[in-house]
Amino acid sequence: MLALELVDRLRGVSPAAANLVMTMALPRIIPMTSGLGIRVEEVSETRSRSRLPLKRRTRNHVGSIYFGAMMTAMEVTMGMLVFRHFPMGPYKALVNRVETDFRAKAKGTVYAVCEPPAEVLASFRESLRQPGDKAQGWVPVRLEAEDGTLVAEARFLVALHRS
Repeated sequence: MLALELVDRLRGVSPAAANLVMTMALPRIIPMTSGLGIRVEEVSETRSRSRLPLKRRTRNHVGSIYFGAMMTAMEVTMGMLVFRHFPMGPYKALVNRVETDFRAKAKGTVYAVCEPPAEVLASFRESLRQPGDKAQGWVPVRLEAEDGTLVAEARFLVALHRS
C-alpha cells in the first residue's frame, strides 16, 4: 500500500491526524521544504490548503515572505491535490510551466489554496484511462494572507503520465 493511501485511510478516522502526518512527512518527501514551516491544513477531493509562516527562514531582506518560499508552498499544495487523485507509482507528474501574479506583500502567515475547477481533474481522468496515456492541464493556486487578502495567484501547467 502506498504511503498516501495510508494517509487517506487515516483521514477517514481523523483528518487532523492525517494532516499532521503529511506535515511531518513533507520534509522527507521534498527535502527543500525542511525549515520552511509549511503545515498541511486540508486535503480533500476538491481542495488542498497549507500554511506558510513568516519567520527567519522565509523572510526576505524587505521583511516579507521570500518568493521561493511562497512558490514552494503553492507547488506543494497543488501537488497534494493532484497526487490525491493521481498517486505516485501508477502516475508520474511534472510541472512544465508556471505563471504567477503577485498582488500584495506577504507580511505574515499565508495560506496556499488549491481548488481547481472540476473540469480540470475530470479532463485528466478522461485522458489517463490506460498505461502510456498522457495529459496536461492548468491547475490554479491562490495565496492568501490571514485576513483573506489575495497575495498571489499561480497557474501550474501539470503534465501527467500513466505508467
